[in-house]
Amino acid sequence: MRQLFISRLSLMFYYGLLLLQADVVMGLSQPHPKNVMDRRDALMVSTASMVTAVVGPATATVANAAYIDPENVKITQKVYMNVEFASNNKKGGKIVIGVYGDAMPRVTENFVTLCRNNQYAGTTFYRIISDVTVQGGAIGDPTGKTGQSSLDDKKSFEPDHYDIRHLKEGLVSMARAYDGSVDSRFFIQTARDAGWADDRYAAFGVVLEGMDLVHQMEQEKVQPPKNAPISPITIVSSGVL
Repeated sequence: MRQLFISRLSLMFYYGLLLLQADVVMGLSQPHPKNVMDRRDALMVSTASMVTAVVGPATATVANAAYIDPENVKITQKVYMNVEFASNNKKGGKIVIGVYGDAMPRVTENFVTLCRNNQYAGTTFYRIISDVTVQGGAIGDPTGKTGQSSLDDKKSFEPDHYDIRHLKEGLVSMARAYDGSVDSRFFIQTARDAGWADDRYAAFGVVLEGMDLVHQMEQEKVQPPKNAPISPITIVSSGVL
């Protein structure tokens, strides 16, 4: 029994390290949303509790809603971003994103408004992690540390929820500030499975056209440790289709 208990704790510790590593890679390193424990964390804590009474029951509030498969989410609107690569004589193309307006109304309204008003024009993709993600959209801050929402005061806000699972290549999610709020910054998932982002980042859309451009970004040379592209990748314009 003691050996099984130690094994469970070791597994929990390892899993925690993986999530921390994911946040470090994203360059954000924030806690979970308030009063919400990752559903996988909660399951592991509960399992360990069954092994020994020493651990005790999980005390954090677990998100009640079920996970949502992105394949089952309705696309309500489409937006686009025209991007250009400085490394390719400023040649580029168009990325078309379908958003989940019914499932994520607050986040999509913010994103669509920013695109409609062409507020992403001049911003860059400021961090690239090959086979993981490309990040962009930091309005007002080319370093990617902050962004500006479409709200009148440009302040960040709480996303609708974190229920859409990151199980689809091209999924688009909001990056987070330290307090868990979102603004204009977003990232595009470049692998099919990005489970490290579940319960931590709010997915709200998917790339419908232009994933070839996203994968082209992954090939760009970057500058450690922030993995910023050495040659800028710029959003030259955006809008609604």
